[in-house]
Amino acid sequence: MSTDFSNLIADAVTAKMTPDFIEKEVNSRVEKLIVECIDKSFRSYSDTAKQVEEAVTLALRVENLDLPSYGDMVTRMIKSQIEAVVSPIVAGRLAEDVEGLLKLAPKEIKLSEIANDMRKRHEDEDKWGRVITVIVDDSYYGSPWLYLDDQNHYEDREKSRCAHRLLINKDGTISGGWIDDKDLAKGAWFGRSYGLAQRLRAYIACGTKIILDIDDVVTSVGDY
Repeated sequence: MSTDFSNLIADAVTAKMTPDFIEKEVNSRVEKLIVECIDKSFRSYSDTAKQVEEAVTLALRVENLDLPSYGDMVTRMIKSQIEAVVSPIVAGRLAEDVEGLLKLAPKEIKLSEIANDMRKRHEDEDKWGRVITVIVDDSYYGSPWLYLDDQNHYEDREKSRCAHRLLINKDGTISGGWIDDKDLAKGAWFGRSYGLAQRLRAYIACGTKIILDIDDVVTSVGDY
């Protein structure tokens, strides 16, 4: 009896699962599936529901059901539709990100301009006195170190406490150092940055040249 039942189901499923039928059903559901996959959250089920599901599955279990494999065809169809739907979305998002990055990172920027931007925030907050750190430390080998901190003022002897410590190439690009105390040599960077740190990351990504146009940078605001 079990064998006849299995054969009956196998014959019925085989007759129904034609390539045309599968293509029609997959195409009608894939786009909806993509949207659901983007937004859906993990769902939990009660122990009772799981027990019922297992009992029903066991009751309807069919042994040795020999069906033709349409896995490869379904995989190709799903991949094709995902690419068709997702590619324009990704391309648009990348275009926005690149545009934003280019706004943050000009081809070159003067150190005096960076210092002015660092001070402006404190001026807007009506602060007074020395509020930022900008130190250029010329190296014996010709590649200077640039120490920046837009939150605190440090003396030269304390420059290692600055949040951003950058090694500048002879052409003005950043070749190494730390941004927000994250080692640039390690490459990977997770999470968002804001303010000066965000701009410095953009400078590295776009190869912006920092022109060291001044030595004695104004680090104070107000009548000081």
